[in-house]
Amino acid sequence: MKNKLPREFNDRLNEIYTKEELEIIEEWYNTSERKPSFRINLIKSTEEDILKDLKLKGLVIRKLDLIPNCYILENWTEKDLWDLELFQKWFIYMQQITSQIPVHFLDLKEWNKVLDITAAPWSKTSQIASILKNSWKIIAVDNNQIRVDKLTFTLKRQWVKNAKIIKTDARNIQVELWKIEEKNGYTKDDIFEQFDSILFDAPCSAEGRINLNIEKTYAFWKPEIIKRNYKVQKQILEKIIPLLKKDWTLVYSTCTLAPEENEAVVHMILSNYPELQIQDIELDYKYSKTGILKFGKQCYRKDVAKSLRILPSNETEGFFIAKFKKV
Repeated sequence: MKNKLPREFNDRLNEIYTKEELEIIEEWYNTSERKPSFRINLIKSTEEDILKDLKLKGLVIRKLDLIPNCYILENWTEKDLWDLELFQKWFIYMQQITSQIPVHFLDLKEWNKVLDITAAPWSKTSQIASILKNSWKIIAVDNNQIRVDKLTFTLKRQWVKNAKIIKTDARNIQVELWKIEEKNGYTKDDIFEQFDSILFDAPCSAEGRINLNIEKTYAFWKPEIIKRNYKVQKQILEKIIPLLKKDWTLVYSTCTLAPEENEAVVHMILSNYPELQIQDIELDYKYSKTGILKFGKQCYRKDVAKSLRILPSNETEGFFIAKFKKV
């Protein structure tokens, strides 16, 4: 693959992907933009009513069978939507296809209590609330005040009423939860095993979002960033795994291609947390592949193949997803 990216980056891609897969990736890296994708805010309306309204306005929409409530706009750009009342009043929400997939694998049910750790940039928190229809509680965590303010604004505009936002480093989540429970007269042990579902969309090197037409998406890339992220991801997992109830679900996801932040993390979880079992992920999608079992000198456990890679393509960003059940 010949492009503006560092040689080391390209060498890494050549080890991860086949020639055919690299051709798909390179096509995206040199494309100006994808068709916009969106979901419908189920708190405010129904898919049937909103789709009827959009079609009356001349929009050509394609529903993806990939996951529920996921649509691609075929004939307009996102900017074309900005003047629509449905957009301005948050009946529809623009969200990348791959960004919608991790929440789908949480297997959410009404009255679930959900932890959305490192919640920015807020799309998934509101997606969780839309599925739950404000039936129970979401704890959303982020450590940046600007992002917290944006999340607060987004949730309010989408009529989300069941989310509590905690501003803190995710590695401090146990301390912050204890502060809340202490006020309610509970003991320190009450913070553990309280969540039905945990979504950890991890801070990562964002390689799946690279676009060679936008320098800021790749100019930052350094191998050191990948190593730093692995360390942070591991530290956060150490704090959140005890918070998950038995028989319930943790979804780990990233928007990067780096095995050190993907399969290596899954390998670490399976090796250090026997109470977590990786689950099969069913996703019939032409741009997906199973997790790899070897990178460089590192070999991963066979079960790591149950994780899922989504290729950067002209339809989707690059993404990685693994689903665990606590036993």
